[in-house]
Amino acid sequence: MRVKPTTSDGTPALEVDEYVKHVRNEYLHAYVHGGGASVKFVAGDEDTTTSYFSKRLENAACDGGYLHVRLDAAQTRVQFVEELFFAVSRNVDWVRLAADFLHRVYAGLDIPPDPGQPPEVSVQVRRVAEANGLHHGELYRTVRRRLERELLGENLLMHQFRVAMLRLCESLLDWVDTDADEHNIVLRWLRGHSVPVAELRTVGLHARVARHQARYMFNSLSRWVHMTGAPGIVVELDVGRVAVGRRPPAAARRGFYYTKAAALDTFEILRQFVDGTDDLLAFLLVVTMPQRMVVDTVRGLPAYHALYLRVANEVYDAERVNPFGSLVHVTRNPRE
Repeated sequence: MRVKPTTSDGTPALEVDEYVKHVRNEYLHAYVHGGGASVKFVAGDEDTTTSYFSKRLENAACDGGYLHVRLDAAQTRVQFVEELFFAVSRNVDWVRLAADFLHRVYAGLDIPPDPGQPPEVSVQVRRVAEANGLHHGELYRTVRRRLERELLGENLLMHQFRVAMLRLCESLLDWVDTDADEHNIVLRWLRGHSVPVAELRTVGLHARVARHQARYMFNSLSRWVHMTGAPGIVVELDVGRVAVGRRPPAAARRGFYYTKAAALDTFEILRQFVDGTDDLLAFLLVVTMPQRMVVDTVRGLPAYHALYLRVANEVYDAERVNPFGSLVHVTRNPRE
């Protein structure tokens, strides 16, 4: 990432539009679109700058066909990676992704889905069979075999994730043995809701997604989004609340607040994302924060050297390129 020293203390400053253009051209249209993964850290000079940047980034992601998710540390306990996964999952239209994957399965069989129907309806076996003059049962068996081969045989997806996606796809086929309850069980499991173990076992799942599994679930989600035909996923995470050291009076509190230990745990989670980019596919994580977190040795990045040394430029040089996530300061575009 190219940065230029424009402030008196030598820290890099880029206009928002310039930086979003850089992310769009170099990452969304190129690196991430080609399957790469990256983590970017952006420090804004004020809340309005962060909001402006967030909107521009969302527009760039959506225009490129990416799945875009925005999270806030005030609403999600970001020191727990499983809570991060659940928060992302609750913003994912899992049914639509399953329908898009089934469209690709039908395309691989040279069988067009039922035209003129919503994606989730157009893939139902009876509708597709009638639209193409095929036998219902034969079509179901053919699609089911293809699903099992492409999903259960995809070793880069976590096993439990594969099973969950297979169940969702099967539910959309709307065959005689489809159980609507199984569809709901899978969605509740993905979103972190409490599901009795006995119900999980009916769909081939065994336990709630826990901390030791959540990172593999993130890896699987990034690959699944790509498998459904989308170019990738962009997750925007605002960690500004982590910088708040003293909670306001009880009546004024909103959302979550972080102890010093929780702040360090959050930085460790982010460090793991930086180091784990090789295991993600077509994934961009953009972490936004107030500018004071760049220098705060108590609640800012310098408090956790394992992360800070990975994202802060050692030398602020216009010709230096950081392969992961340079720490970039953005200022509001004066033309806006």
